[in-house]
Amino acid sequence: MRTRMIEALRAHYQGEIGKHKMNVEVYFGNPVGVGDHIDIMETISKEIGQIAEYEDKLMILDTHFTPHERVKI
Repeated sequence: MRTRMIEALRAHYQGEIGKHKMNVEVYFGNPVGVGDHIDIMETISKEIGQIAEYEDKLMILDTHFTPHERVKI
């Protein structure tokens, strides 16, 4: 169960990173195509912040929680 939960978290974080990276690429490639975003630089900055958040979560997961480690309380 522990291993599956950790793997699910990892997949979720990686998926979120991929989503936000794709958003940034879309903004870089065609910023005028996103009409509801007036401040495109701020929008890109927010997307990069989301990437950083999920990369931090992945790092913490890797550092503190391994799939086969026994839980120590």
